[in-house]
Amino acid sequence: MGQFDLKEREFLVVNVNNKLHCLDARCTHAGAPLVEGTLNGELITCPWHYSCFRVTDGTVVNGPAQQPLNIYKTVVKGDDLLIEAKFL
Repeated sequence: MGQFDLKEREFLVVNVNNKLHCLDARCTHAGAPLVEGTLNGELITCPWHYSCFRVTDGTVVNGPAQQPLNIYKTVVKGDDLLIEAKFL
């Protein structure tokens, strides 16, 4: 699990079963840094209030969060990770 910033946005990259998933790096409930959370399979748990999200599609599995995380299509080219984000 790793975090990076791009154009004033924070992204989280998670490896689940040798597939990289890119999503927003902050919890939609209170803005906690998900990189400090716990990853268990394809579920990430927020370190502050324990909202749980599925990293494969951003859905909320457990609240208090109600809004899903944005996810971004990824492509690996050599040593580079490319993400598709419409706001860039």
